[in-house]
Amino acid sequence: MVTQAVVNVGRWSALAFGLVYGFTHNISLNKQAEEQQKQAAYHHQEDLIAQAKAAYAKQKLIKADASPATVELDFENPDFDFDTYLTKVVADEQ
Repeated sequence: MVTQAVVNVGRWSALAFGLVYGFTHNISLNKQAEEQQKQAAYHHQEDLIAQAKAAYAKQKLIKADASPATVELDFENPDFDFDTYLTKVVADEQ
């Protein structure tokens, strides 16, 4: 038969093991929850950036459509586009 001392040692050992396991398991659960919060915050930031890019592109598109195409009549300018000038002249005549 097992003596009372062996039973007490077994009980205290089980209690100590349970406490250590609970402590380490709690730490791992807290780390997982913290990591999930960081991932959620990161995805939220990504969504905000995507929305801002879409709004900026939309705003830029509206500005580009609202401003009429002005063609400068500077033939000496290296950026002068003769084709767009001719199409504007033809469109103005009609």
